[in-house]
Amino acid sequence: MAARSKAATKSAVESDATNVASDNSSVDEVKTTTRTTKKVEPLRDSDEIEVVSLVSNVSYKDNRTNDMYEWDEVGHSELMTIETLKNMWRNHKGYFRNLWLKPMDDRIINQFGLTKTYEKYEYLMDESNYTRDKVDEVIASIDATPNGLRFAICNKIKDMVINGEVSDVSVIKALENHLDIDLISFI
Repeated sequence: MAARSKAATKSAVESDATNVASDNSSVDEVKTTTRTTKKVEPLRDSDEIEVVSLVSNVSYKDNRTNDMYEWDEVGHSELMTIETLKNMWRNHKGYFRNLWLKPMDDRIINQFGLTKTYEKYEYLMDESNYTRDKVDEVIASIDATPNGLRFAICNKIKDMVINGEVSDVSVIKALENHLDIDLISFI
């Protein structure tokens, strides 16, 4: 086999492709596709990500740096380093497992094994799931949530009823009976 240079090989391939395309009358256009893969950068301990509170009045003191992080209300966010989050996970997993805080980076959520936990939370916060067909599934999901989060879920449900996002009386009654809260008065 004769050795060719890269340029000669590329030229020969392009020439062959042109000849094949011109010989075949049913081929109007030769398309080339390249597959690109998006490489996700690994997180460094010094990287900062946003951490959002899912319940009010949460605080954390990092024992290594003595930094104090406070989330006063639902939706409040703080920037935390990956190193701080790892220490928090190692020493106090309840911040994440009890759904008090949510890191806003999927790489951390995957690394801590919390994907299904946060998917369940997102399911309960989505008003489109509060229908007659899904009310039993919603109630089962509420039962499976930590007690600390039930308060936030009840408030979210009340807001959805007040805003008219949940208006089916049978759904409201089922939630009202199960959660032992008054919702019908908000219609």
